[in-house]
Amino acid sequence: MVAEVIYSPLAEHDIPELADALHSEAVYQYIGGMPSRADFDLWLHRSLAGPPKEATAERWINFTVRLAETREVIGRLEANIHHGLAEVAFLYNPKQWGLGHASQGLIWLHGHLARYKEIHSLWAATHPKNQRSASLLLRHGYLPARDQDLPVLYSYEDGDHVFTRGVA
Repeated sequence: MVAEVIYSPLAEHDIPELADALHSEAVYQYIGGMPSRADFDLWLHRSLAGPPKEATAERWINFTVRLAETREVIGRLEANIHHGLAEVAFLYNPKQWGLGHASQGLIWLHGHLARYKEIHSLWAATHPKNQRSASLLLRHGYLPARDQDLPVLYSYEDGDHVFTRGVA
């Protein structure tokens, strides 16, 4: 049984706790390498600020994930909505891996994104060696996308495996 969690919009006061939970080599092994603490904080501040003013058709959704019982920050969920799709991502404290939180979070994020009528598909990109994330996506109805069928994805890095699914 997965512990109960709380999802709340990312807030300024979450940043130090997110750093404690997520600023680790294990989390960043497959997503560009470990950033400095200053770059980590800057990334979260940019997430809070939202897309640049010129990106009028883009929306950034960011949530902090906490254990309900202790209020401890254990992760982060995000989606970047653009061009009729949502790019989803999830980051969790390695101490919480394998406990079902990422699965529960992805289900919750899917339900949240279903409210946005402009979204017709969900997308996620993972490093080819990130089997944990790829397996999670496959368990939740994502299918591997063919390279020739890829839309513009802002989270894609050359060589990534890309997965997609419809909005249920």
